[in-house]
Amino acid sequence: MGEEIKVLIVLPARNEEEKIGEVIDKIHKYFPGIDILIIDDGSDDNTAKVVSSREVHLLRHEINYGYAKALQSAREFVFENGFNYLVLCDADGQHEPQDIGKIINALIQKKADYVIASRVLGSYPYQDPFIHKYGRKLYSFLVSILFYYKFKMRITDSSSGFKGWNKKVIQLFTDIYMNTNKLQDGRINDLEELFIIAKNKLKVLEVPGRFYKRKDDISRIYSNYGLSGDSPKIKDLYHLLFSWPFLFFKTLLRNIFR
Repeated sequence: MGEEIKVLIVLPARNEEEKIGEVIDKIHKYFPGIDILIIDDGSDDNTAKVVSSREVHLLRHEINYGYAKALQSAREFVFENGFNYLVLCDADGQHEPQDIGKIINALIQKKADYVIASRVLGSYPYQDPFIHKYGRKLYSFLVSILFYYKFKMRITDSSSGFKGWNKKVIQLFTDIYMNTNKLQDGRINDLEELFIIAKNKLKVLEVPGRFYKRKDDISRIYSNYGLSGDSPKIKDLYHLLFSWPFLFFKTLLRNIFR
């Protein structure tokens, strides 16, 4: 008999009371019966109340630990409850829930171990502030150069949080998170994940994804990272010119030599 297909869709969330209900309802509409896990990372609004009125799993962090810890909580939930595929989707309505199917299909058809939904291959019918738009393009360009020799493909949207993993990847990331200092920083996790995938000779695939402008144009899960999506501020320029290059090269060195 073949492997039982058990998919978990994970929505990390912080103070998303206005949007998360709509996102959950759309996922249920397109994928009836599929399991959804909400990681409430220290919300101080009614996010948990909105979620509790729907048929989903809810895991609450009493304080705001950040994106990296939210992902680890999701991975632990996968193993505790017998899932073998995990899909990450934003709780703020930025990602088109219907495109989750593209990620799931690529995983279960074993086209890849790690699947990224790309706004470049799909669509994002809005204008990002200059700093965010070209900062993301530069980042994806550098990542593509780094990994082309391994993946033999251009990675068009390396910072996308809309992605999926099979159980092999989930186990690998879990072990590394628990036993090393890697995957501990949500600002640079996507780069570190690709290093780990490349070193373990696993397969990456991008699928087209539709991305939308957030209702209030602010991502709370990334609000402390200079990636809020809001109008550019001094802190965004600081992150682009100093903080991000430092993190990038620190992660580069850590993964090349260790």
